[in-house]
Amino acid sequence: MVEGVIPRGAHCRTPLTRRRTTSLIVAIVAIVGALSACSSASPSMLDGKSPQADRISDLWWLMFALAVAVYVTVIAFVIVAAMRRRRSPGPDTSSDSGVSLRGDLLDDRVDRRFLLYGGLLLPVIVLGIIAVQTVRVSDSLQAATARVHIDVDAKDWWWRISYPNDGVVTANEIHVPVGESVQIALRSDNVVHSLWVPQLNGKSDVIPGETNYMTFIAAQTGIFRGQCAEFCGIEHAKMAFIVIVQTRADFEAWLASSRTPGVAAQTAQQRQGAQLVATTSCAGCHTIIGTAAIGTVGPDLTHVGSRQTLASDSLPNTPDGMVRWLTATQQVKAGALMPQIDLTAAQVAAITAYLESLK
Repeated sequence: MVEGVIPRGAHCRTPLTRRRTTSLIVAIVAIVGALSACSSASPSMLDGKSPQADRISDLWWLMFALAVAVYVTVIAFVIVAAMRRRRSPGPDTSSDSGVSLRGDLLDDRVDRRFLLYGGLLLPVIVLGIIAVQTVRVSDSLQAATARVHIDVDAKDWWWRISYPNDGVVTANEIHVPVGESVQIALRSDNVVHSLWVPQLNGKSDVIPGETNYMTFIAAQTGIFRGQCAEFCGIEHAKMAFIVIVQTRADFEAWLASSRTPGVAAQTAQQRQGAQLVATTSCAGCHTIIGTAAIGTVGPDLTHVGSRQTLASDSLPNTPDGMVRWLTATQQVKAGALMPQIDLTAAQVAAITAYLESLK
């Protein structure tokens, strides 16, 4: 090797090259991270199942189309400007001062037109269209009348659901009939929350001391997941719920069943579980109609066995799910108000058998 000669391919990377490489890596990681946050199982606001959700979806697509149009227009101007600059001749030194007589890429008249149309009129038109459509969509989200009225109270990381006209109280599950207007009254006695069912309507804030309303008409039967959409504390991410859309007949049957007291314990194990619920801290926090349990801190458990999930959609409502909730409460939902109760495996099995029988 000749001294002082750097072999081909042995050039060191310059600081600028290293910075560009680092920036590229960061960008790739950010894009991959953003994509990994998406899940095909997550409800999408673009997959509307109600007229209200469809209007929101249409507004989003309009905004997206306008954003793409603006982006393409700006990029086109940038490309044209770059090409004109590349083709422009050198300075015209025929003047006495020797200063270019050609000026910049465009003459002053074109510059003024460009600033007028591109910098003023186009943004005003785009923002005007979005503003008008946003107001129209917002006004259309509230139905004039509602046949079904539901009260939803946001608690510390769970939802209390009640039907004031039907005498039914439940938790974390909203039952509604298909094709009928539903109005939900939203309240909170703690901090600000936000109720959002992407496939049925936009999010509505739940503010202490205020009552907000959400209305929608579910277009088809099914189960739709909802979520608190306003950071509210340590278990905000697990403050979820489901909306069960049923036929009118099934909805009436559910109301009738929910108005009755829970089924009495039948087996010896269930009776042991009922005794444990009545004599431990369970009765101080939960209500089971027809028993000594009359607490109001936690969800009503009168018909807990008929629900599909536990702990605000954190666990499936199965015997295994109930056992895990009773034995590992703070591991499942750290910060939940329900304390870790010291129970033996036999006691947990008895309470599980009893609670799962409450249909």
